[in-house]
Amino acid sequence: MILNRPDQDIVLAQSADPVNYFAMLRATSRINRAYCLRHRIHYICHHGIMRGFHPWQASHNRIYILDELLSLGFEGWYLHLDSDAWVNDLGFNLRGYLNGLGLGTSFVFAQGGTAEAWDVNDGAFLANLAHKDTREVIRAWRAAAESASLRHLRAASDWSQGPKDQQMLQDILRADGARLTAHIHPEAFTLFNGVKGSFVRQMLRHHQPDPALRLRAIELEVEKALARQNVAMEDEVAVFCGMARVLGLPIPRDAAEIGALMADKAALAAFLQEAAKA
Repeated sequence: MILNRPDQDIVLAQSADPVNYFAMLRATSRINRAYCLRHRIHYICHHGIMRGFHPWQASHNRIYILDELLSLGFEGWYLHLDSDAWVNDLGFNLRGYLNGLGLGTSFVFAQGGTAEAWDVNDGAFLANLAHKDTREVIRAWRAAAESASLRHLRAASDWSQGPKDQQMLQDILRADGARLTAHIHPEAFTLFNGVKGSFVRQMLRHHQPDPALRLRAIELEVEKALARQNVAMEDEVAVFCGMARVLGLPIPRDAAEIGALMADKAALAAFLQEAAKA
């Protein structure tokens, strides 16, 4: 729940259920948070289900976060990233990009499976909350989500039983002669939302159907991006202990010892070699 309007002009939000997508969000949130800190962007990371009972229903969180921001009078830009999406380029000038679009743009979406303007992908998108079309879409989106009773949501244990966030959004956009698509800016996958996007990348299920392999692939891509852009490691203790557990080595009793080992490559190598002999 958001209780006050953010001071920043851009909000980046992610959310996921605490069961199926917790680890994925934990992986992508690291680089997304780093991007927000570098560029004075308000970052929201929500673990949990805002309305509903089953893990898939956390996909509706984006709707409620948007509506809360709208209710608080926020009129800046909102960037949504699913738990499987991450900022690949920490130097990307998002404000410059948005200024180039102008305030006449309501949303920025990557195109869906067809050329229809309403066929959008809501896994990563930008919303201009100062635009009247955006505000209308958000209100209609929340109404559509809440048309599903709690009784229905409790019984709908599987995503296929809906209602689905993207389908609701597409239905709103295609209604009334697709009036609400007039100010949407379609963006290329080479920049935004594709698995090779230069700014934002997303690895969807069709890129890697196996959940465990998909998680590992995302973790690896995020780590590559962090290393390439010299982002300092913030979880040295967890990294060291994880490595020690995999190797069956004893975990040091003192966190300061771990810090010293991680700071000295030669000492770390000597420790691992010595411990491996034990």
